Amino acid sequence: MASILTTDDLEDRLRMEFVDDARDRLEVMNNALAGRAEGTRSDAETIGVLRLEAHNFKGMGTSFGYPTVSLIAHRMEDYLSGLKQLEAKQLSDAQIFIDRIAELVDRAEQPLLAETNRIIRALPVRYEFQVTDVEVRNVEIMLVTPSKVIAKKLGGELAACGFRTMTVTDPIESISLAVRVPPDLVIASMVMDGLSGLDLIRGLRAMSVTQNVPMALLTSLNLDNPALKEIPYGVSVIRVGEHFGDDFAAVVAKYNLG
Repeated sequence: MASILTTDDLEDRLRMEFVDDARDRLEVMNNALAGRAEGTRSDAETIGVLRLEAHNFKGMGTSFGYPTVSLIAHRMEDYLSGLKQLEAKQLSDAQIFIDRIAELVDRAEQPLLAETNRIIRALPVRYEFQVTDVEVRNVEIMLVTPSKVIAKKLGGELAACGFRTMTVTDPIESISLAVRVPPDLVIASMVMDGLSGLDLIRGLRAMSVTQNVPMALLTSLNLDNPALKEIPYGVSVIRVGEHFGDDFAAVVAKYNLG
């Protein structure tokens, strides 16, 4: 007769299976980088492998009790998004992401909030410009928007100002991410499926870990629109389009982010 597993036994088995699977995936990623360095793999093929495995880790980590692995994988996915070529800097940065995931997979105890924050903020960030041309700030902005167009345009503008930017398309997911690694500023689109930017901001302000995080609502509405009267006190408004630069500069000055 087969033995009946207790809940703890089942959780331990699942975690062991995750660790074994994670090590296999890490080997695939390391082999891809090695192949690119040896000239046996193209940039496109290598990036494809890294993006696929980063996406897998992002979904698996939290489910198996490794939330920081998911956070690192999310950042790696952001880093690789839109990347076409792998130069020495990108290869080195990719290895850092892989090494951080490997370290956490082999840890018996996962890091607490403060350590998680330090790990995530130390990860590489890819800029579309020479960093010597812009002052890179140690300021983390979470941009929550389902629009790929807005994410690409505003994400690029924020990065061009030297800010570290993490883009999240799902407002529900953004709550979990903001709680684990509180950003220095949250910018949320007003209109989103499932949870509006207004409700997201209200929720984050109701939680002790994020209640003091500066927040701004991203909208195409004029400031005198009645819909904006429901915005909680102290929350800024950033208008898309021609007003974005001025409105964002006002937010940076208001919260002393720059």
